[in-house]
Amino acid sequence: MITRLAATAAAVLGLALGLVATAPAANAAARNGSCESGEFCLYYNSGATGSLVDLVHSQRDYGTGPGCITFVSAGNGRGQCVKNNTAAVWNRTGKQVYVFYNSDFGGVHDIIPAGAKVDLNANVKNDNASQIIGDASLRFPLNVSQATVKNQSPLTWCWNSRTNCHHDYNAADIFAPTGTAVVSPVAGTVMTVRPGSETAGATATVKDAFGRLWFFQHMDNDPGPVVHVGQHLTKGDRIGTVGTRAHAMGTQPHLHLDMRVGVDERVSCTGAACAGYGFVNNQPLLRTAFLQRP
Repeated sequence: MITRLAATAAAVLGLALGLVATAPAANAAARNGSCESGEFCLYYNSGATGSLVDLVHSQRDYGTGPGCITFVSAGNGRGQCVKNNTAAVWNRTGKQVYVFYNSDFGGVHDIIPAGAKVDLNANVKNDNASQIIGDASLRFPLNVSQATVKNQSPLTWCWNSRTNCHHDYNAADIFAPTGTAVVSPVAGTVMTVRPGSETAGATATVKDAFGRLWFFQHMDNDPGPVVHVGQHLTKGDRIGTVGTRAHAMGTQPHLHLDMRVGVDERVSCTGAACAGYGFVNNQPLLRTAFLQRP
């Protein structure tokens, strides 16, 4: 029954994402070299000069080599790939746009307000790989104060780091007391909920509108997760609680969080074996969310 519900949720979410991806911006003809209302435009030169390309969708990867997204209008840089070559942008989408250093919406980033025509910041100027049109921010996934996280001992989550600090692949182990509420960092759909083992604890996955699949591990088995497959969550909705010491594989109690893009199920891997599966560095977004906690 759970498998059938998960498949149904995945199909419905996939259809919704497909509709979002194909919906055209009003009066905008993407990649015609003219920056029109509803578009996000990338420029080869600072000061929003040189060749440009106009886009209307989020992009997991601008691409390299044949088939990459290129600057299309007349001017310096025409025909070159926009990846790692964009100096300035003009946001005419009416929404925030996040430009990321890494593909699949990872790493450091710049947030471009609606209407802004600016040079990219030092994080991503000429070092840009992907973009999200819309609010890509996270809610911190634990209902906990900054002081509680900072005072965990002997292990503490690397809250002040902008780079991934998980021991063997892109993920986060956020140490917190047993019973701390685990909440959704995004608005999305619950894809899986599984009872736990004595090493992994209970797990769940949530997929958001940008195709990011979030995986929550080491939650308590009793009481277990409070969500069900197919349920829609908003940011901050409770998923479960941080589990016991045993559920966290013999270390301090903590939440394990990781993310991949474009998948409906969390790959079955642990430790260093996960390194080749495209998990994304979300440390900068998590750090920002953490610093918004009281």
